[in-house]
This record gives sequence, structure tokens and C-alpha cells, in this order.
Amino acid sequence: METFFYVGTYTQPIHFGTGEVLLGKGGGIYCIALDHDTGAARVVHVNPSVPNPSFLCCSGQGFLWAVSELKEYEGMASGAVSSFRIDRDSLALERINTVPTMGEDPCYVSVAPESGLLFAANYSSGSLSAFPVNGDGSLEPIRQLIIRSGSGPDVGRQEAPHVHCAVPVPGMGRIMVCDLGTDRICEYPISAETSRLLTNQAREIAAPAGSGPRHPAFSAGLDICYVSLELSSEILALRREGSGWTPFQTVDSYDKSPSQGRNADNLCADIHLTPDGRFLYCSNRGRDCLSAFAVAPDGTLSHRGDFPANGRTPRSFCVDPSGAYLLCANQDSDNVSIFRIALEDGGLELAGAVDIPTPVNVVALPELD
Repeated sequence: METFFYVGTYTQPIHFGTGEVLLGKGGGIYCIALDHDTGAARVVHVNPSVPNPSFLCCSGQGFLWAVSELKEYEGMASGAVSSFRIDRDSLALERINTVPTMGEDPCYVSVAPESGLLFAANYSSGSLSAFPVNGDGSLEPIRQLIIRSGSGPDVGRQEAPHVHCAVPVPGMGRIMVCDLGTDRICEYPISAETSRLLTNQAREIAAPAGSGPRHPAFSAGLDICYVSLELSSEILALRREGSGWTPFQTVDSYDKSPSQGRNADNLCADIHLTPDGRFLYCSNRGRDCLSAFAVAPDGTLSHRGDFPANGRTPRSFCVDPSGAYLLCANQDSDNVSIFRIALEDGGLELAGAVDIPTPVNVVALPELD
């Protein structure tokens, strides 16, 4: 049996918030097939139609959306987001349209099906863009642009807001936004009448000062949320209480004990739960590992091990919908690593890898309607 994934890449030079300039070498959006029996993967096709498609999302209706992580688009200080139609036979992508995000360096894209809105997080501009999605997958011009304000104690990384993600809370008519620059996690309600975010009803959670919240992962019951803290290399656990969230645990994102050779330059990145909710994983750049945690019935985390990523600078990763495999994009070693997940303890065993230049993001193709 094969399952399919799309991989976003950097295709041209990009200037990161850390000051690093990366020379993107990717060819665009890659489709890969994973053989569940062997763990081997192969590239099915490559779509080169948009620059720096660094983050993707797709739907069971046969559409894929990709940001173009750019500082300038069509002469504006803006990145862009594009919509694609997925061919149901070949899984090739046909571009439908592209619209500007009106903010620089969009690094995250998501769709909230109930509202018919797509959201793009503009990292460098510290803003959030919302777009109506039509029935044919195309995007209308921007409907709402939320520009955040503030800063944090890290003068090199938190001189201004840096919106790193906007994640819909399934079935609840809300999105969660992580602002690395201000150490804020913000939940915005979506108006069912106007399909706009209600900024006057937003609820903010303060993450630890200088921690840099990046991405969340929700439990199946949506009562627990785990947030990766990029700058402090920690994971913050939140419990929903009424209409808000209360922190109840903070753990290191990898083993920082002296015997393990703590890496002070580590940056925590992506975070995901297994489909059964028993294990949580987080990627660590610098330490270059994937860290596994067991999830107790009350939501608390216990560290189960750090597993080499089989590459440098593990960015985004994806847990296969069956819970059997984990695929990790290693940006600086030009490969996507494939790991088998041990059902007993959540350990990771390297099964193989596929060569893809400067990969950033991996998403699973959902079952198409």
C-alpha cells in the first residue's frame, strides 16, 4: 500500500529572522509516495510553478494551497499564497490562482472549512491575512489583515511581532495564532455571520518571556494544547478551562542534561501528536533530533527519547495518518527522512529517506472525497 505526501521547499535565497541567508535549491512542490510495507519513498512529480512554496495545506476536496515565502511580490512588500487543483489520478498539481498576502514572509497556511476562510501567517510583518476560499478552491482577494504589535526580551529575534502560525481549532469556530515576537498565544473567534476574525473578542495567553511560541498541537478532545517554544527549546502544555487556556506543564523539548551535551544554539520547531494521542513529537534544529514524549491520561508529558533526524536542521514533519510512520524535512541536508513509529513506546526507527533539495514542510494527502 502507498500513501502520498506533498513537500514544500525553498527554491531561491531567503533571509531568515536569525540573520542567516539560505540559498534555496528546491524545484517547487514535490509529491512523494510512501510504501507502507518497506518504508521506501519515491518522488512522483515536481510542480515548479511558484517560488519558495515553504508551507502547504490540502483538503479532501482535492485542493492544495501553498504560501510563497517572499519579501516582495509584484512590486509590493508582500509574499503570496496560491491555490492548486490536485489531479485525482496522477496527483499532479494545476495552479488555479495566486493572491498577495499583504505581509512579508508568509510561513504558514491553513484553511478553516466551517468559515470558508484561508489564513496566512506573515512572519516578518507580524501580521495575519484571511482570504475567502471559493468552491473551486480559488482564493478571493484578502478580506482581513490583522497587524499585531509589541515585542519581547530577545533583542535579536523579538524586536517586533512575528506571527508564526494560524491554526484552526476544529469545529469550534476559532483559530489559534502563535506570535514568536511577543511571546503571545492568541485565540480569535470567527464570526459565522461575517466570516471575519473578531479581534475585540480575542483571548491571549502569555508564554514565558523570551520563549518564542511557534506551533500548537491539539488533543483529539481539543481540551489540551501543546505549543512548541522555539527560542527556549521547550514545550508548553495548556488545558482549556471554560473559554480560555491555562498552562499546566512546561518541559524541555529535548534532553538538556549535561551528560547529553546540551546545545545552547538549539531552536525547537514543529510539533505533532500521533493519531491515537499517545505520543507527541517535536523537532529540534541544532540538536538535529526528533524528540518523543508519552502523553499521560491527564495530558502531562514524559520524555521518551531523542532520535537523530538523519539530517541537518529538521524543520516541519508529518505523522502518517495511520500512525505508522513519521516523515521529517531536513532543510540543510536535502532529504526527507522516514521513520517507523514503535507502537509500544513511541520510539523512532529509521526506515529510509528520499532526496529533496532544501525541504521545509511535509503534509499528508487526505483521502479525497
